[in-house]
Amino acid sequence: MRVSKVITARPDLSLDILSHLRDCNLFSSEFGAPDELLLHSGGPISDLSKRSLLMGPATIRFVVKQSQSKLETISTSPLTGELNLQPSPAPMDIQIEEWKGSWEITDRVSGNDLSDALRKLKPYLPEASGSDFQPGGLAGILTYDMVQHTEPLLLQHTPEPDKVLMILYRTDRWVIHDREDSMLEVTSSIEADEWVNAVNQSIENGIPFRCEPPKPTPRTPHSESDLEHAKKVRKTQSAIREGVLYQLNYGRIWTENIDDPWNVFQRLNRDNPAPLSAWLHSPDLQIAIASSSPELLLKQEGRTVSTRPIKGTRPRGDDAEHDANLRGELVGSRKEISEHLMLVDLERNDLGRICKPGSIQWKRWRIESYPHVQHMVSEIEGQLCQHMDGFDALQSIFPGGSITGCPKTATIAAIDELEGTPRSAWTGSIGHIDPRTNHSQWNILIRTMEAHLHQDTWKATVQAGGGLVIGSNPLNEVEEAKWKAQAICKAAWDFSPAAQMIHSPRGSKSVCIHPIPPITQSIQRLIESQYTELIPLVQPETTEPILWHENLELNEPTNTRVLFVDNLDSFSWNIVHAFSTLEAEVIIVPGRLNSSDPLHLIEQIKPSHIVLGPGPGRPEQSMLTMQFARAALCGQTPPLLGICLGHQALGLAAGWTLAPSEYGAVHGVPDSIQSGDSVQIMTRYHSLALTPTNDTLDVTSTDSDTNNLVMAIQHPKWPVRGVQYHPESAGSVGGLSILADFLSQ
Repeated sequence: MRVSKVITARPDLSLDILSHLRDCNLFSSEFGAPDELLLHSGGPISDLSKRSLLMGPATIRFVVKQSQSKLETISTSPLTGELNLQPSPAPMDIQIEEWKGSWEITDRVSGNDLSDALRKLKPYLPEASGSDFQPGGLAGILTYDMVQHTEPLLLQHTPEPDKVLMILYRTDRWVIHDREDSMLEVTSSIEADEWVNAVNQSIENGIPFRCEPPKPTPRTPHSESDLEHAKKVRKTQSAIREGVLYQLNYGRIWTENIDDPWNVFQRLNRDNPAPLSAWLHSPDLQIAIASSSPELLLKQEGRTVSTRPIKGTRPRGDDAEHDANLRGELVGSRKEISEHLMLVDLERNDLGRICKPGSIQWKRWRIESYPHVQHMVSEIEGQLCQHMDGFDALQSIFPGGSITGCPKTATIAAIDELEGTPRSAWTGSIGHIDPRTNHSQWNILIRTMEAHLHQDTWKATVQAGGGLVIGSNPLNEVEEAKWKAQAICKAAWDFSPAAQMIHSPRGSKSVCIHPIPPITQSIQRLIESQYTELIPLVQPETTEPILWHENLELNEPTNTRVLFVDNLDSFSWNIVHAFSTLEAEVIIVPGRLNSSDPLHLIEQIKPSHIVLGPGPGRPEQSMLTMQFARAALCGQTPPLLGICLGHQALGLAAGWTLAPSEYGAVHGVPDSIQSGDSVQIMTRYHSLALTPTNDTLDVTSTDSDTNNLVMAIQHPKWPVRGVQYHPESAGSVGGLSILADFLSQ
């Protein structure tokens, strides 16, 4: 059932509609539950903010709560490289609830992980009519702590038993505000739905404006000291120096009582509009979420999936010229560019797990300015493999790399240690997904307040932070967290965490998009490389990568077959895709939690080539990688290439030493590599460096700056090579030719 109406365009119409429908008792129990969900597009109209979606009263919802049973965890310190790895993510139970005057549990489903469990909700959805966006799909919130069901980790700081981790509604009713066409559509999957008629009648004579929200009661929220915050930055940098991490996103918490969460959302939307804003209120669960997020986690349209990560931040200036100067400073920062490139590579990897080889593109690199901050943003897009769906995409990319770090699995464990408490809603996602029509869109819950009602008092939590890298200045990181918390703290408590800072943002009502200024030759090259380096001009016929397991049966190889040892790096799938686009068949073997004998694997898989992949920590933490390295130096393997950690394993197997580089850690930096008389630009990701102690291996490349760091090695007799850089990175020039040359051996 569908009713459409042309309306006069005005800002924040969807908030006015929600307020009006409340006043008309159209969220009363006569029609369904009083739960509210608004996916609001604020600011100027863009490709991410074309429409706002208001859910009508729901009658079915799907809830995940923290398990009652507490798994035994071994005390580990991920910041020293100790990971409590599991063979797979934790299984997931979903309780199905129906509205019968109150929410009642009527059924349960279970799955092996997030995607498997969500897929089992499909029978609860009505039949779709066509492939356009329509009612009857799923929408709601995934808290960050759902990471238990997407990553193979046992965390030490899990939520309390029965804490809500997920709320998804079957959205049988939508009020859709099409901002481009100034259309309002009331639609329902329920035949002859009286609610649609009632809503249509209530807006027949127009939609009244809401009253301005009152000012919040001024309060000073509780938070850690700046000194404690800076200490955690330094602790993270120590882990980076030891090769445990490349980058980690730490979140600082502010918490205090508030007057009313709806008023916080109204003020936040007025003062800090964003394209992926969201409001969620579940009265019986006593939860409210108010978010003005600018960041897209995942969008699906048919077989096309994309993500739009944010990394690199400056405050807004005092005027247009100051704004432009700050954008130039942002793009001119080696730290910010390397951090952004690292994220581009990470998201290419996460999409690579579920997308066709050769289909992933990096595009729309730009700066987006919001009232208090301006960010660097990129879009990564790919085409789903034939056997993958939107649930697989969500499983692969959640939680977002921009708010965890790199390598992703290792940093999620390190965040758990460093923050010492579950994140709950912050950096989770609110959005919608419909497996019937293959449409979905999820934000990342930054610029977000989470509130819980306890004894008639709302207590709110705000969290903000940033990416910590080896080049971070601890005091600047403290400042950046405060910039990012400024808008939400003002809306909640009339509190300005950034008020006392030298570079305090003045704020601006403007929201706009700017191209990346090509201020240097290297930046110009990166701008151009989005369209020339990552995608072959002619799409080759590729074979989808195969995940190895004990009972895997393979046909005899008819072409190049690469055995790739995956060491939990956040770029592994970029390397896999690179070899696939070079028409190799790739078999992926886990490097950790794997007791297989390398010579047995060679006999079983029959590879023509072996690649020892990169990863966090030291090579000794991957027994299989070290075993392959030793076998290679004895001439017992086919041609073998070690990348980063794999390169270091070859050096260790040769008896060389491996220690933190005397020149410091380098991550995400395109750098000059000297090979004889030639120089290549390759992206480096490493904290540790090899020092030769014998002539078992030859050094074939060094860094151009010092000519002392070993960047490439090879065996004088056997077809064995190692590179300390990443040929597959978005910042590497001509990296595919290095991989192609290896395959020619």
